[in-house]
Amino acid sequence: MGARLTPRLLAGLGAAAVVGLALWATADRAPRMPGDADHGVAQSESHCLSCHAHTAREPRPPDHPPRDDCFSCHRDAGGELHPRDNVPTSLPGGWRDDPRISRR
Repeated sequence: MGARLTPRLLAGLGAAAVVGLALWATADRAPRMPGDADHGVAQSESHCLSCHAHTAREPRPPDHPPRDDCFSCHRDAGGELHPRDNVPTSLPGGWRDDPRISRR
């Protein structure tokens, strides 16, 4: 006899699929920026590095991608991206100066 797909089993499989899809879809997403004045999108990426450089008070994690154009990946508190034209992907004090970030 084959296995019977009961409504409860189908609901469980569906719920597992939804959770798995949600985890997969958000796995590589950069964290959102807090909605405070220190994280406003009107400031420059150099301002971000004043707190998030590897020697600063809130350094980026060692697995951070080798990029310094913060607003291309990090969304504001409302979930919007604010990529900018002509922003370098490497800034003084940024990932090239951080010995913890791999040179992929």
